[in-house]
Amino acid sequence: MRLNEPKVKVCGITRLEDGENAIALGASFLGFILFGDSPRCIDPNEARKIWKLLNSDKTFSVAVDVDPDPLFLSEIVNTGFDFVQLHFPCTIDLDRVIAWSEIVGKEKLWLAPRVPPGDIFPDHFIPYADTFLVDSYSVNKFGGTGKVSDWKEFTKLKDKHPSKKWVLAGGLCPENLSAALSATHASLVDLNSGIESEPGIKDFFKMEKAFSILHDHN
Repeated sequence: MRLNEPKVKVCGITRLEDGENAIALGASFLGFILFGDSPRCIDPNEARKIWKLLNSDKTFSVAVDVDPDPLFLSEIVNTGFDFVQLHFPCTIDLDRVIAWSEIVGKEKLWLAPRVPPGDIFPDHFIPYADTFLVDSYSVNKFGGTGKVSDWKEFTKLKDKHPSKKWVLAGGLCPENLSAALSATHASLVDLNSGIESEPGIKDFFKMEKAFSILHDHN
């Protein structure tokens, strides 16, 4: 990986071969979605089985869920994932986010509030995680929509809170990845639906093309 090359999280892993391919291509993170309503949902124990079979010395595991109960979140943490990414409505009670931060630790917590277009990003969440993910907005879905996120808003947030890590997500694919990087200068991108043949099944050639673009981008 080149010095300024963006890091990559390949999310929605459900198969060992997809995890192997992602790692071989240079993924820094693999995301396992535990949210039951997602077409990419995987049981936490099955995710850990896959993870243990992977040569993951330079790659980290990320458990992904939506507005989990703190007790279930404690179970996820005890399963041994490296990081936890949580999606939630931006109207959520702050006390719930504080509880998540205390359970996971803000250095391992990625927060992904669902912010409607035109609304202001809820800055009161900023102290409780070191990493934030900006995804595309959907009324009834949390991630994996295939829709492109607001790149201008992402850049504004990254510039406003430079001490935090910012993950660009939302419909990234080989066709728009170079433009997204030029527009945002993102240091970490999240690839999911844009490199699939169907939900939960990664397309190796799309994944390979995306990584090739990332390797070549200046």
